[in-house]
Amino acid sequence: MTSAALLVLAVAGLAADDQKEIKVLIITGDHGHDWKATTPFIRDFLTKAGMKVDVTETPRKDLTTANLAKYDVLLLNYKDTNKGAPDTRWSEENKQAFAEAVKGGKGLLVYHHASSAFVGGSAFDREFERIIAGGWRKQGNHGKRHVFTVTIRNLDHPITKGMPAEFKHSNDELYQNSVMLPGSIVLATAYSDKSIDPKNSGKHEPVVWVAHYGKGRVCENVLGHDVEAMKSPGFQALMIRGIEWCATGKAQAPLPAELK
Repeated sequence: MTSAALLVLAVAGLAADDQKEIKVLIITGDHGHDWKATTPFIRDFLTKAGMKVDVTETPRKDLTTANLAKYDVLLLNYKDTNKGAPDTRWSEENKQAFAEAVKGGKGLLVYHHASSAFVGGSAFDREFERIIAGGWRKQGNHGKRHVFTVTIRNLDHPITKGMPAEFKHSNDELYQNSVMLPGSIVLATAYSDKSIDPKNSGKHEPVVWVAHYGKGRVCENVLGHDVEAMKSPGFQALMIRGIEWCATGKAQAPLPAELK
């Protein structure tokens, strides 16, 4: 076979790899927020973006090494509230399978209040904070919901490349005082305005950042308290591209017209 023919095959192989369907598992089922509304909404817009999305509402059954191996990215829409059904509670084996999957190279997208899961102080809880790259944990807070501007801080990262420097976001909660671990890269912030609520910090707060845990790529997006907040085109673009980056290290989804 000629070198030219080999090159054509190589390029075709790369193109096929680029178009490979990303398989996502949304982990939910026990949460202080309305996961029964947010989960299908997320599933719908990720599916429309060309991804294969499954949902588990029974992590105790489904967070196994064998099952997690089927997916490219795990999406956490979960908090352990001690109010869920028995099958929503993570066993020690579930926790180990989850940690090993991400450490071994599985992508992880941490959505909104999931960054406040597992804060009890156990060895796993401390490790979970490292796995998910910090976030709300115990000390996080927010002021009154309001419409705010998201500022892109890193226009060179695959997730945010090509996005406008700023965009108007929905009426939403603006998390503040999040734990930021060494090595995390902040992609987007929003200003926590004291004139809106005296509880606010009066500074730009990180709302989207990325990190690594072992070989796994991790993206935390703390926007999107509910379905209304998630209707923001900017939020959806950041989530879709965040999933892509977690899976492949690239982000190729086109931006919606509102962001061009």
